[in-house]
Amino acid sequence: MSNRERILSVFSRQRADRIVWQPRLHHWFEVNKARGTLPRKYEGWSILDVFDDLGASPRGYHYFNDTVSVVEGDKVLVRTQEDASNIYTRYETPKGSLTQVERKTEYGTARLRTEYFLKRVEDFEVLRYVLENQSFVFDPDLYERRERMLGDRTEPILTVPWGSIQRFFIVYMGFQRGVIALWKRRDKVEDLLNAFDENDNGRFDLIKKTPFRIVNFGDNIDEGLCSPTSFQRYMLPYYQRRTEELHSVGKFCTSHWDGKIKSLLPFVRMTGLDGLECVPPEPQGNVTLYQLREALAGRILVDGIPATHFLPMVKVEELRSFVYRILDLFKPNIILGISDMLPPDGSIGKARMVAEIVADYKI
Repeated sequence: MSNRERILSVFSRQRADRIVWQPRLHHWFEVNKARGTLPRKYEGWSILDVFDDLGASPRGYHYFNDTVSVVEGDKVLVRTQEDASNIYTRYETPKGSLTQVERKTEYGTARLRTEYFLKRVEDFEVLRYVLENQSFVFDPDLYERRERMLGDRTEPILTVPWGSIQRFFIVYMGFQRGVIALWKRRDKVEDLLNAFDENDNGRFDLIKKTPFRIVNFGDNIDEGLCSPTSFQRYMLPYYQRRTEELHSVGKFCTSHWDGKIKSLLPFVRMTGLDGLECVPPEPQGNVTLYQLREALAGRILVDGIPATHFLPMVKVEELRSFVYRILDLFKPNIILGISDMLPPDGSIGKARMVAEIVADYKI
């Protein structure tokens, strides 16, 4: 079987011939390439060459997310500028303007929002205008090119942006201002969340017509950002509605829960999700493997090895023991990877060792 066939077998609840090893290496590769610290062997290689060398599978959404894009309204102008340190984005509309500033980090390979589009509740109407005038398009030619490039290395996956309250906090207003707005003007915040939902209708209507069989919700769930109360009020209805829609056309659904999630585990069975991605067990997160297995109740775990296990402070034998333990607990409902990514200073040798374990492991 190819890795693409194995991935679909896991989601379809059919038995694969072996476990898929799918570490997310892009951050490690890009940072080390930018700072000139790639292992000599990999100098001049593409990242797909590295995956092939390790016997690993790349995560599909790194190659397919840009096949679905946003088209702004005719009266919405988006201006983007950058300097050595920052990227500036400005929306200009008949209702007013919004500005965001992102700082370049990790040798220019990543961005950190330092100024959010929404500074005050009065800005909500400008964002609502932007959202109401957006539409979405799918590029089938780009999809086919990427599919040919990847071959049978992986299954195409699409990640949808943050949903509901997570989008409000992470993308548009920031946590501190967002919480204050939610406390003082819940009515206005929830009206804006309804605008997010209406905007998403167009996105999901389009996604249902695409050839993607797996859709990942990129929500970055963490109980410190989204409490059980907020999750139940905002995220749970969002998941239930959207997973039902996607399941109705034969698609599978996962979500990116890459933070501390112990208090949110009781909700997993209610979401409609087929699996969780990037959950970091202890010591990086706050759940044990046994608590996670009980909460998933047969659903799929994508990833599962703490990223900290690939740092020099963790001995190779400790990582080896962890890999066997997680495989024994979650097989066959697991696509093994790193929660969240291989750190720039992580050991690629350890990633190779995991590949060797997986290749010999009997399901």
